[in-house]
Amino acid sequence: MKLEEMQLRKTTTLESGRVRQFVLPGGKIRITEITTFCPDFVGPGPTNLYLIDGEALVLVDAGIPTYLAKAFFYHWRNQPMPKEVELLPPDFSETQLLEGLAIAGYSISDIDLLVISHGHPDHFLMANAVVSRSSASVSTHILDTPAICNPWGMLHMWFSRVDQMRSTGMPQAKTPEELIKEDTLRGLDLESLGVQVRVDAPFFRDGPLTIKGSPVRGLEVRRLPGHSPGSVGLIVGDDGDEKVLICGDVLLNTITPHPDDLLVYLQTIDELGRLDGIGLVLPAHGKAIRDLKGRAAFLREHHRDRLKLTYDACRAPHSVWDIATTSDYFDTYVNPKKFNYLAGLETLVHVEMLNMVRGVERTHIQDEVHYFRNRGEPFEEVYGRVMELVKDRGSRALLRY
Repeated sequence: MKLEEMQLRKTTTLESGRVRQFVLPGGKIRITEITTFCPDFVGPGPTNLYLIDGEALVLVDAGIPTYLAKAFFYHWRNQPMPKEVELLPPDFSETQLLEGLAIAGYSISDIDLLVISHGHPDHFLMANAVVSRSSASVSTHILDTPAICNPWGMLHMWFSRVDQMRSTGMPQAKTPEELIKEDTLRGLDLESLGVQVRVDAPFFRDGPLTIKGSPVRGLEVRRLPGHSPGSVGLIVGDDGDEKVLICGDVLLNTITPHPDDLLVYLQTIDELGRLDGIGLVLPAHGKAIRDLKGRAAFLREHHRDRLKLTYDACRAPHSVWDIATTSDYFDTYVNPKKFNYLAGLETLVHVEMLNMVRGVERTHIQDEVHYFRNRGEPFEEVYGRVMELVKDRGSRALLRY
């Protein structure tokens, strides 16, 4: 038997509002996809939430409240807000979640467990809207709890990256001094539970998903680090049947996820490329993936190509931002005069990887900006050393963790 798929509601507003349902072989487990608003111009696009109906009712990810999406993706980044986004009510994403649950035949109070795939704001900031209206417990990997459980996690992330982003040569969005002005913080309610979530039962290892100590049939937790230290996926289905992987941001289609740690991410992609029995991959943004091994191979080749572009750009000394704004480095235009955190971070991890294998070296620092040049070797020799690191799982602990 194969997976069955049905559309319960089409996309409504700004590519969000869609509700789809997947029925696993045997009909004992249903997965409902509820797509909620997140900007697609300065953010990753609408966030897909997944309601798993089996022995328990499990929601994977909670999305981001619309008022916080406006603050983080536009106001804090000094980005102009489109009129259609500005007009959205502050609880628009929450309304989409409630409507999606109702279409699937449930209310928010029915949820037993909320699993947060990783500690990025578009995946967990609406979690308190779930737990405040239900008896649901919350689980995520222990390594992402600092971002999720700390009420100052968002500000910590920003402050900790300010100097790093300045060193890439990227123009600043808001300085630390500007970030703590009253008009910037107004409405965020940082001293409340608005930007923190209590995690009741962290994941420490791979294995069966449990609720209050009892395993849930057909649900397996799998740590998938690299996009964040504690990114997790859920493998859904019974042995012998075609299974579903709900993967957060580790695999996306048609965009490519930005790695927090490129070495570890490539190791995760390598492991996913060898995973058998997965008939469907459901990511947190974008389209479903029908060919896990093919997508893993594509992403591996994508990062090889980006490493080569990075290496070639460093024939002469270049800053990270010089590389990021090189023509054709990204598929979309990156304005060299505009702050773009994701473009800067994506480029930085590729420079970091090349530096790990002695493919590039820092030549000098000028006005706090670091410059790198390659060592003149054939790229294939450098990439061979990258692949040696990827295969050596022991390097993970030494270099980053």
